Amino acid sequence: MRTKRMRRGVPTEGTFAGVLRAFEDSPDFPRHPATAANYSRVIRWAEAVLGRYSTLDTVNGIRPKLVLAALDQLAETPGQQVNARAILVTIDKWAVPREHLLQPITYGVKVKGRIEGHDPWTDPQVALGQQHARPDLARVITIAVNTGQRGSDIVRMRLTDICEEKHPITGRSYPGINVVQKKTGLRLWVPFTDEIAAAVETWRREIRPPWLLVTQQDGTPFERNDLSVAWGVERARNEALATLKDAGLVLHGLRGTCVVRLRKAGASTLQIGNMIGMSPPMVARYSRFADQIDMGLAAVHYLNTRAGRESDKGEKADKTA
Repeated sequence: MRTKRMRRGVPTEGTFAGVLRAFEDSPDFPRHPATAANYSRVIRWAEAVLGRYSTLDTVNGIRPKLVLAALDQLAETPGQQVNARAILVTIDKWAVPREHLLQPITYGVKVKGRIEGHDPWTDPQVALGQQHARPDLARVITIAVNTGQRGSDIVRMRLTDICEEKHPITGRSYPGINVVQKKTGLRLWVPFTDEIAAAVETWRREIRPPWLLVTQQDGTPFERNDLSVAWGVERARNEALATLKDAGLVLHGLRGTCVVRLRKAGASTLQIGNMIGMSPPMVARYSRFADQIDMGLAAVHYLNTRAGRESDKGEKADKTA
């Protein structure tokens, strides 16, 4: 999808190009910089290949057949194909109720491509990164794998965001951190696992105003892009991380690792989604990486434990009879 050569001209009224521009200029256009850039790339491509078609002619104008033909041109790049279809569906749903389009243009349009996403790290890979990466990045790995949050949220986490919440039944207090996700705006409290709770306790004496949990080596705050660059350099130069480099592992993959760990521990899709602020479809998508053997063992452990509880209840009932 080559967007650099595409230029914004003046769209003819009543064409699909006009609809694309209207969406891009609307309040519903994504505001997150990375998401907005992604949408703009697809819109420039769609304008180049579909923009000339009429939105007023329901027979010869823009319609599902033409959209499918355009997406077929991206068949050799499945990730781009899936991404383009998803954004066109969003624009379609926005435009039809507002009568920018007289009919849906993505109805029945399907593509065979799929997006694999960033591979989750295995537990040995996580341990390797924690032990051998430079300290600030090792800290990022620990936070990411235990909270499932994006890098854009990790770089903004502060010691002052940590608080305890009390379990409504047991009364036990659990530490966690308040997060407002930069990408979604979602407010949530992310409970700490024992691992990160213990880690934070060891970090406390080193943290200084403005109380960020993670800073660069010189003490300055990370920007999200700085974090990616720093990891790329560290992964390339640190010989101890050679296997992580060969595997092409990126920090965002730790979000999937968190989901896989929770799934293997027996947490439900709803529980995982609530804990780390992720939609059920995304939890399901990341969960597909969970090793089948480990998942099978987790299932049989759960069943055996439940059977044992039921057996104990039966024995107690017999004794009291």
